[in-house]
Amino acid sequence: MNSFTRIGIFGLLSVSVFGCSGPSSDELKLYSEKCVEFYKEKRAENGEHVEYRSNWMKDGRLVISLAEKESKSDSSYTEGLCVIDLKEGTIELPGLFNQGRWDK
Repeated sequence: MNSFTRIGIFGLLSVSVFGCSGPSSDELKLYSEKCVEFYKEKRAENGEHVEYRSNWMKDGRLVISLAEKESKSDSSYTEGLCVIDLKEGTIELPGLFNQGRWDK
């Protein structure tokens, strides 16, 4: 077996064993929608507008940043975080004193 074949096989095994660094775009869309719904239910006041901003992986969990606005057209917002444990299938909204743990 030549070195190019070994590198190709190793590359395929690495991708299949280690996977990607996070969820697929379809999974991300689903998770972000669930986070928006959960945030609205637990934290948003008076039916305020909540929207997805960004995401990152930290400590094996998917962190989704949300913007809470008084109306959709507002440029100012309050940031909220939603933490998803992909293995356990749980969603958490960190409290004020625990949000720093999940920052980028």
